[in-house]
Amino acid sequence: MVKKITTLHVLLVLLTSSVFAQEELDSLKQTQQQVMLEFGAFGAKDGALPFWMKHNNSQRFTDLNANATYADVLYSGSHNAWGLLDVFWETEAVSTFAPEGIYGSIIQANAGIATGFLKLRVGMDEEFFGVNDTTLTVGNLSYGNNARPLPKIVLATNGWQRSPIFGNALSFQAYLAHGWFEKDRYQSRALLHQKYFYLKGELLNKRLSLIAGLNHNAQWGGRNLDSETAQPNGFKNYARIFLGGSGGGDALQTDQNNALGNHLGSYDLRAEYNFGLFTVANYWQFLWEDSSGLTPLNWRDGLVGVSVKLNKANWVDRLVIEHVNTTHQDAHKTRKDGTNFIEPDNFMNNGVYQSGWSYNNDLIGSPMFLILNEESRGKSRVKNMIDGLHVGLGGSAGIFDYQMRYTKFTNGGVFKERIKPKLSVNALDLRVLCKFSKSTQLSARFNYQDANFDSGKNFGVQLGFIKNFNLN
Repeated sequence: MVKKITTLHVLLVLLTSSVFAQEELDSLKQTQQQVMLEFGAFGAKDGALPFWMKHNNSQRFTDLNANATYADVLYSGSHNAWGLLDVFWETEAVSTFAPEGIYGSIIQANAGIATGFLKLRVGMDEEFFGVNDTTLTVGNLSYGNNARPLPKIVLATNGWQRSPIFGNALSFQAYLAHGWFEKDRYQSRALLHQKYFYLKGELLNKRLSLIAGLNHNAQWGGRNLDSETAQPNGFKNYARIFLGGSGGGDALQTDQNNALGNHLGSYDLRAEYNFGLFTVANYWQFLWEDSSGLTPLNWRDGLVGVSVKLNKANWVDRLVIEHVNTTHQDAHKTRKDGTNFIEPDNFMNNGVYQSGWSYNNDLIGSPMFLILNEESRGKSRVKNMIDGLHVGLGGSAGIFDYQMRYTKFTNGGVFKERIKPKLSVNALDLRVLCKFSKSTQLSARFNYQDANFDSGKNFGVQLGFIKNFNLN
């Protein structure tokens, strides 16, 4: 990881210096640079943060932050070259000052180029996937911001692009990425394949918006350091991964009978209507783990949400309600001869990639999928039987913005290895932002939870001072 981070930082320097070297001094007005500094402190019971204060934050904060101070530095910039090409870069580092010592980590480090149609990016970037509400959601189930961003090469459309045939009535988004998992895992240095494609239709003078898309993620390649056996890689096998095809003669027999690698993803649907004073949206994320999950009749596991947003800021201007259930898993199947058998989809787990759908021992998807033992390996490492309710409320009053979330979920283990009683978390989270100016802010977060695992009944506080600098 250190080597990759060093390479990315060198790339950032080379990109920015090369642009400046080719432009006259008066063209530097085309460069935008910003620095965000945040200094803060946590307080929590028994040296452990509540569940939601240490998850869904790209591993910025862990139990090491309980009763500790921290510093977060985010530097970003962009430059318009020759009026045709945008060059952009970003890096973020977090330091924790705890009684046990000082810890530091790189959260983001990326650079790229963009035109009006395409964007190419290299590095680690905190991304938002799916069609959920962007501010109050409990998070994307299959690929969220729980684990630290993976290093990737990404080629994507630069936002929504109008279709060449239907114009503004139909637009699309596309994304393709190749990434790398870490060395210290069951299949060392496994590879990530990721892509999505969305279509958006706008009707009734753009008051009605309909979105449908498919997300596809796959783990492939890598080497088992215990047995010194390597999984197939190379361009021919990449094509199999891209198309979801079965493995060739160099693959395991199970991958020859099924798809090569570990595939998982989601179907995403969203309908939104603007009533004038407010906008209502309904969105669905259906998980799939293999080809059976691609059948619409099996769309029972996933997330369904409703959001209501007032089109004018108010003390209450957004409401989100979401329900998550992954307990069906298309487990009851029928053979061609009519006999029944049980074979659950077993989300986030795989017999070959036994570290599961994780990065640096943290879930890439929703943290409600639990890893109870970081040292564990196997088909049941990730506990995936979730049933949850999430409610979010947001608004503003004067210089104050706030977000309040209530989340209740249970996790019953895996389909064939149930946990009784189910693990449960009830949590209430309040975040308040005081905006003294565009560049100076104070933040406060309070989280109360009642849980029967991890840090149990707990209360946590986070206070922060945020300062933004424009370096232009």
